[in-house]
Amino acid sequence: MRTISSILCLVVSFYINAQTPLDQLDKKIDSIYETSKIAGFGVSIMTPDKILYKKGFGYADIETKRKYTVNTIQNIGSVSKTFIGIALMKAIEQGKLSEGTPINNILPFKVQHPKFPETPILVKHLATHTSSILDTDAYEKSYVFEEEVELKEENFTKKEYKELKAMGVNKKCSLENFLKNHLTTDGDWYNKSNFLKQKPGDRYEYSNVGSALLAYIIELATNTSFAEYTQQHILNPLEMKDSGWSYQSIDKTKYASIYTESGNKIPRYQLITYPDGGFRSTIEDLSIYLQGLMRGYYGEESVLQTSSFQDMMSPKLTKEQYKTKKEIKDNYGFFWEVSPSGKMGHNGSDPGVLTLMYFNKNDKVGAVFFMNTGINDDKDVINSVRSIWMLIKQYKKDHINNI
Repeated sequence: MRTISSILCLVVSFYINAQTPLDQLDKKIDSIYETSKIAGFGVSIMTPDKILYKKGFGYADIETKRKYTVNTIQNIGSVSKTFIGIALMKAIEQGKLSEGTPINNILPFKVQHPKFPETPILVKHLATHTSSILDTDAYEKSYVFEEEVELKEENFTKKEYKELKAMGVNKKCSLENFLKNHLTTDGDWYNKSNFLKQKPGDRYEYSNVGSALLAYIIELATNTSFAEYTQQHILNPLEMKDSGWSYQSIDKTKYASIYTESGNKIPRYQLITYPDGGFRSTIEDLSIYLQGLMRGYYGEESVLQTSSFQDMMSPKLTKEQYKTKKEIKDNYGFFWEVSPSGKMGHNGSDPGVLTLMYFNKNDKVGAVFFMNTGINDDKDVINSVRSIWMLIKQYKKDHINNI
């Protein structure tokens, strides 16, 4: 959900020069955990057909000493957007829409750039973050507590309390109403500054609101709620049994508590714009998901046609759209980061969570990382995550020739 540029450098590639024997991996990761601020986390490394490594470390709940395992459930943040990508390609395969479909051909309310009303926003613009739609401060209204809570100021730092108190006044509403309030001229939060100065299609600008809008368009085009559509076409076929889009849809006994980087517990929350970052899953299930997508990309039977996978994961953006004349190191497909080195996937960060999910198309090895602790530019937490991810890369290099 929120930009985590400080983490992106960790996932440029999976290659380093050192070696780590398998029998030392647990010990080295555990030693990082012991000196970190992280409450709990999980790791998996896999090929399309084999799990090479998976394990949980630390606690899903510190107070009760409940262990963090590969079956611990937590919010995965913006990695959720990859499900919008899969759903989009499935809807295209079914002939429900196309990447060139103007969104106002489907929406029951009009969304247009105030400075360029004659330039239609297309489906592909939403899928590549080039729609010109911005999140602005109003996007924070998407975060609402699962239930009414009484926040005690003494339980948090001043900064944490301020952010959580703001979240506590947000009101639940439907995805449709949230989008209308943000994007239509009579909406409560509408402002011309909700759009870039450039016209749709001209400039890349990461947009959670635009992502959620596309999920809503998929709902309308398929006449099925986004949660149900993804359940039918992704979760059920891949047998992801501990995953879902709401707290009510998962096993509550497996759910992780989440913490600030200071170690303070954050009340459970949900997102009104849930498709852009509200998916809840486990290391076990998301590994199944990534393996299934890898198999589909390489031509095996999966939830999409191979051509759809390869289209979704191919670079779509130009230097001009990225505001740079330099070589683009990381590009974007339809909700998938792609790079010249072959890395593909997504990351996610929200209050109390961090998720990384990537694979390399050239050597067919991927990795997933979950953490139930916020990062918020805390250098100690960032260094701990960096060290863990380096070990994951090291393990991959050790085993790549033996897979």
